[in-house]
Amino acid sequence: MFDLNYDLIKKEIESEMCEEHGLHPELIKTDEGFGIKACCEPFREKMVEKSGNMIEEETKKALEEMMKDLFKE
Repeated sequence: MFDLNYDLIKKEIESEMCEEHGLHPELIKTDEGFGIKACCEPFREKMVEKSGNMIEEETKKALEEMMKDLFKE
């Protein structure tokens, strides 16, 4: 239906650093979408939540653009 900017999400998530271990997470594509590899479970959960929020925002933007274009005609 529409494409999300996964590169933006990947760049943002992979720029984060674990406060405890000083390591960056890795966003990997899977058959179901994507997954996040991290040094510890608390940091991975934090990144999953952040990526979910980012996907939600990107989806809203894409839908708003579609609706704006739809009503132009």
